[in-house]
Amino acid sequence: MNFGHTNPNTEGDEWQVFAVRRRRAHMKSETYVLLEPGKDEEFILEEELRIRLEGWLENWPGEELPPDLAGFETIHEAVSHLIRSVCELEIDGEVGSVQWYQVELE
Repeated sequence: MNFGHTNPNTEGDEWQVFAVRRRRAHMKSETYVLLEPGKDEEFILEEELRIRLEGWLENWPGEELPPDLAGFETIHEAVSHLIRSVCELEIDGEVGSVQWYQVELE
């Protein structure tokens, strides 16, 4: 899984971010905005996000999940890690990335 992003605007310095951590201790919302390749943004509840991420992992292109996710005993555990720790899943091949962000709707 590649979460790498480079900063092309720095002279001589290049940095990469491999996983975007986010703190949500102050947020009590279970609503997320989901961005999937080729689709419009969608507001969904955490349960639906879990279902979508499980679907992506169950149908992962290739023979096995990336090493950082393959270490979990179940797909459910891997999905819990993704929701708790990162906000982007880079899909192998030409699919692109799936992104999700916790939001509060008023």
